[in-house]
Amino acid sequence: MKRRSVWLMAIAFGFTIASAPAAHAQGHAYVGESKCEDCHDAKHEALTDIVGPNGQTGANPVSVWNKDPHHDAFNNLTNDWGKQASAKAKVSDPQADGSMCLKCHATGTGGSNPPDPSEGVSCEACHGPAADWVARDKHGEIGNDPAKMSAAVALGLIDVRKMDVREANCRNCHVKDVSKRPCYNPKEKPFDVKNDTKFRHWRNNIPPI
Repeated sequence: MKRRSVWLMAIAFGFTIASAPAAHAQGHAYVGESKCEDCHDAKHEALTDIVGPNGQTGANPVSVWNKDPHHDAFNNLTNDWGKQASAKAKVSDPQADGSMCLKCHATGTGGSNPPDPSEGVSCEACHGPAADWVARDKHGEIGNDPAKMSAAVALGLIDVRKMDVREANCRNCHVKDVSKRPCYNPKEKPFDVKNDTKFRHWRNNIPPI
């Protein structure tokens, strides 16, 4: 009986890993966006080479993301469309712990030390759970060094310089399949990973490495 239980647990665990974003599967812990703000807000980061959504230089990465629709993902669960979608999916409270909706609408759900869900889709949704690479010497000195990037990726960083990696991560949630994403809105524009102008908050002309 014990061996059977272990076998069933292994199957369930395998399914969870297969269906969750890759960042969760790596087993790294989250730190929450406030830790990112310690270095990436206007008070700490040299912003002269950061290009924002409208092509302006001197953009504040934190402020840009906080104004982006992704940041309101958790709150959107209770807007008109969110209520319709959750009713269709038979989810009584889409913001409750364990809700299937939180997989996409709140960063880190199901992972280690998840941030407060009210942060919505925050920094670590795109860049990976940061507990092991948040130190400046782990990611802040990567520059264009492939070895340093590889080392940071091994610690949980998602290399968003690579468009295929970025798209694979985004498509954990940006899918049209209503069985996987009941909140898909038919009026929604088709997903395009290169349509990043609305939330651009990084250095201009960063080469892939």
